[in-house]
Order: sequence, then C-alpha cells, then structure tokens
Amino acid sequence: MGEVRASVILPCYNRAELLPFSLTSLKSQSISPKDYEVLIVDDGSTDDTQGVVRSHLWLNARYFRKTNGGASSARNHGIMHARGKVLIFSDPDMVACPRFVEEHVAHHSAESADVVIGKKKEILAHLPWWMPAWPARPALKKLGRMRPDLFRRVVSMLFKGKTRRLLSEADVASRPHRLEHYALPHYLPEPPGDMSSITIPWVFLISGNFSVSAEMLQQVGGFDENFTGWGLEDVELGYRLHSKAARFVYEPNAVNYHQTHGFSLRRNDLSADNNLRYFIEKHPCREVELHADFIRGQISFEQYDSIVRECYHVPDRRM
Repeated sequence: MGEVRASVILPCYNRAELLPFSLTSLKSQSISPKDYEVLIVDDGSTDDTQGVVRSHLWLNARYFRKTNGGASSARNHGIMHARGKVLIFSDPDMVACPRFVEEHVAHHSAESADVVIGKKKEILAHLPWWMPAWPARPALKKLGRMRPDLFRRVVSMLFKGKTRRLLSEADVASRPHRLEHYALPHYLPEPPGDMSSITIPWVFLISGNFSVSAEMLQQVGGFDENFTGWGLEDVELGYRLHSKAARFVYEPNAVNYHQTHGFSLRRNDLSADNNLRYFIEKHPCREVELHADFIRGQISFEQYDSIVRECYHVPDRRM
C-alpha cells in the first residue's frame, strides 16, 4: 500500500456502544478516501468492539487488536503502523464533522503548523432509557454552558446503564445539521484564535481532536506509556512538542463531537491525580507545577498564561 496524506488513529477500549457513530463519521469525510486512512486499535476490549469494527470496516480502514496496555500504548501502536505524513488523533466516543480530516490536513499542507488543535463539542447522541429528550436537552445545554464542572458531575450520576439513541448512523453520515441540533458546549475551555500569542499552547492539546506532523512526532517520541488510566498523557505530549518549538494552530472548523456517556468521576479524578504527580516529577518546572492549579480551577487560563509569561520574561504579543 502506498503513502497517504493523513492517518487517523483511533484507540478503542470497551466503547462498542459509541463506536458505530465514530466509525460512520470517519468513513463519511469530505476528503478523498485515497488521501487518508483510519487505524482502529482495539486495546484488548472485552465487549463487542471487534464485532462492531468488522461490521463497519471499509477500504481505507485497518483494524488492529492488541493486549490491553492503556490509551498511550494503543496510540503508539497506531503511530507505528501509520503511513500518513499527518497523524490525526480521535477517540471512539467522538463523532467527526464531514470536514474534520480535510481541515486538519489543510494546515499541514500549507505548512502553517506542526500541531493543529480542533474544536470539541459535546453531543447528546444517547440518553438514559428513562430520560425524555425534552426537557433534558435544553437543561443539559444550559448546565454545560453555565456550570461545566457541575455538568460532568451530573452526567457521571445520570448516564448509567441502558441508553437509547437520539441519532441514527444516517444522520451522522449525511445529515450533519442533526449533529448541531444535539450539540452542547464542551466542558473544557476553548483555545484562543491566535495560539502564537500565548506562552502555554500545550495545555489545549487534548486527545480526541488534534493532529501533528509525523516528522515532528518522531522528534519528540510518542505518548509516554507511564501515564495510566485517564488524563494528561495528551497534555504531556503537547508540552514536549512545545519544548521543541512546534507551531500550534487552532482550527475551529475541524469539529469533533464528544458523545455524552457515563463514567466514574471518582476513578477519573484519582487517575488524573496520579498522572499529575508523574507529570510534575518528569518535568519539574514552574509552568508544569502550575498546571495542577489550573485543572483544579484555582487559577484561570489567563492567570496561568500571565504567570508563566512573567517567569520567563516573555513579551505579551496580545498588546
């Protein structure tokens, strides 16, 4: 098989219920199929992930199954087998807009960036079986906009057990306006339009919607597999890319929708705390230490950026 322009790497672990929408969206991209490939890395799932993938495979998608090693291990496996000059990272609970791949590739083709960060939105693709769409959708949309921290807590409590679909695969494939109809604000802050004006662009590199040139990724190495469980393996990669003077760009038209689903808030928080300690031990510097205050909501992004700017005597280009 020859070279392709981009490789989309999709690590999967026990997301069989959410995976059909993700695969359908990646199959239905605006860019020519010959220009990109999708690498689905099954990290030892124990649900029907393998069956779902087999029923959704298409010509430019490849499936790999490996023993469970975590998200970093799965992504590194995909990187090892990727043929594209641009590596795009998504997740099995994401639904890509039709121009997702094309928007990422455009920046790399124009050589305007080494790292492209796309826009993330939340989407109510499913609801708990007992929850009516009205008034759940407007209520959750308001909560996500006003109190993103509380939104996550509510979701962790309510989205458990059996769910029902609000969208169909046909909606995902050919009716993108339906995605916007069920879209919610994402709970993470949005990057500034001009990422060259900030000192810490790496804090916005979150798995699920970013791309990096294969050449730049080779320079810094892949994901650190010492990060286990949930959180910060992506941000730490962003930090290493920034340390190598990678150029970051934010592309809001490369939208990837995160499907709202249940999770254990306590388990995620414990995992994130452990990974945060490892991150600080690996990179003992002021800007990484401050990341703890930022993710705990003790300082705003603006305060974070200002403190780092003063520490390193970086002129404020926003003035």
